Amino acid sequence: MRRQDRTRYRLLGSLAGTFYLAEAIDGEISTGWLQPCNGKASIPAHWTTDPKLHPRLAGQLERYFKGEPQAFGSVPTPTGSPFFVRCWSACRAIPPGTTISYAELAKRAGGSPSAARAAGQAMRRNPLAVIVPCHRVVASGGSLYGYSGSRDPAGPELAIKRALLELEGAAPRDDDRSVGALIKPRMGRFA
Repeated sequence: MRRQDRTRYRLLGSLAGTFYLAEAIDGEISTGWLQPCNGKASIPAHWTTDPKLHPRLAGQLERYFKGEPQAFGSVPTPTGSPFFVRCWSACRAIPPGTTISYAELAKRAGGSPSAARAAGQAMRRNPLAVIVPCHRVVASGGSLYGYSGSRDPAGPELAIKRALLELEGAAPRDDDRSVGALIKPRMGRFA
């Protein structure tokens, strides 16, 4: 049986749809939003539901989505390539309500700012949405750019990124809902 065949999960409500918390047989935790499939959220057929999975972490995530700041330090940084792990670790150090660029993330991860695309790939492959707050990483000019591998300005992925930033007190500079809307700090629930 493959590792993914024995993954347990539980579902949580969030400000942007159904959120999952999962654990593989090796103990590796993952989180994220269920991807729409024909208008309905779907889970992999080989996952097994466990509504009691990680009650403390589930409670923290639920409180986060209600606007209460949470420290997720007890959750280990995921495994991956050395650069990805350094990017995920550097991302975890970005304070709520703050954004940095992909180039700055690459620099903080021990690379050069020219490694921005590689840092972007690390964020795209982030298996711990919210816990590794990849939503706090934006384009060099401060614009929203990419989330869960999507750059569609009208797509649900960038709407999630925007909602998480607004929850934490970072908001568009104006009412423009396009990908090019710049981010500025503001007093939010986490401030």
